Amino acid sequence: MPNTATAGPVRLAQRDLFGGAIQLSLPFDYLDASELRQIPDNQEVFLSPVSETSVVVEVLAMVEEGEAGKDLWEAAKFHFSSLAHDNSALSTSILTSPPSPSIPSRPSSDASSTPTPIILQGTQVIHKFSHNPTGAPRPGREEDDPDTVWIGLALWRCWLEPSGMASGSGGSGRKKADVVMSVNVNLSAEGGQGEDERRKVDGWFQEAARGFRIADWGLFGDCED
Repeated sequence: MPNTATAGPVRLAQRDLFGGAIQLSLPFDYLDASELRQIPDNQEVFLSPVSETSVVVEVLAMVEEGEAGKDLWEAAKFHFSSLAHDNSALSTSILTSPPSPSIPSRPSSDASSTPTPIILQGTQVIHKFSHNPTGAPRPGREEDDPDTVWIGLALWRCWLEPSGMASGSGGSGRKKADVVMSVNVNLSAEGGQGEDERRKVDGWFQEAARGFRIADWGLFGDCED
């Protein structure tokens, strides 16, 4: 029986992700999408049984280019923009104010701790289920209005430089990865329930992000550069 916690009216249950390497609490009734369809090895996906809401946890290469390699807020914005690209979003808006002062991206030497997440919220206007890279509606549904989707995104920069190992020296134990959790809520859902769903999801999303734990840094391959 999984451990459970409560976030307002939503009961959370601990999930062991990626073979137990990551522990994350999610609504107890969310469905593991891997039992329904094939999911990429670097993702874990969970689906609400009563709404269009879904949660995706991804293990990605650490973004090192430009400001996203130096500033964690810029890194979170980079991943939000990547989601918008994947969704063929017609427009996007970031609702969260940037932190002040900025939070620099720095390595840790402590493999027993989990990085503090950077949390960003925003909206994307998309035609759901459209596979057209221009964002156009799917064939036969040309008259459909696009949906406004609320996105909650949490980023954990998993950059580990074991103590005593100089940066750039290579060798076993160095890790560089970005773990991204994203949850999406369709604010345009039928029946006007989108905003109610967003408020409910925002509550447990914040708690889930705070309780996220890396149990095994071996999930991330050793970095040699």
